[in-house]
Amino acid sequence: MRATTLFMTLWATATLAQAAPHLDPGAPPLATQQAAQAENRARPASVGATLQSDAERALRASFDAADTAHRGTLSREEAQAGGFGWIANHFDAIDTRRAGRVSFDDVKRYLALRDAGTATK
Repeated sequence: MRATTLFMTLWATATLAQAAPHLDPGAPPLATQQAAQAENRARPASVGATLQSDAERALRASFDAADTAHRGTLSREEAQAGGFGWIANHFDAIDTRRAGRVSFDDVKRYLALRDAGTATK
């Protein structure tokens, strides 16, 4: 459940950052608010498995963007620099192989274990 919440939060943040309407800063606040509401109504809502899939896809894209060396893994420093402070903070628990790098699958495995209540903090 917590992994789903985390995925949804990260997905929503990434979506809002990418899909924010280009609003005129000189427009009155009511016009700005109405433009944002219209855009939100035009976008279909994701639920259930679709939401989970969308959230995972957005998280994967952010993970890949943070992987500046394009190795498919992140070091603690890359995670921190890439905006994944929570990975950096839980790096030792995620890096079960003690490789000094974590893959996206390692992160997903950690989140699943944490949801099940068996992950170390």
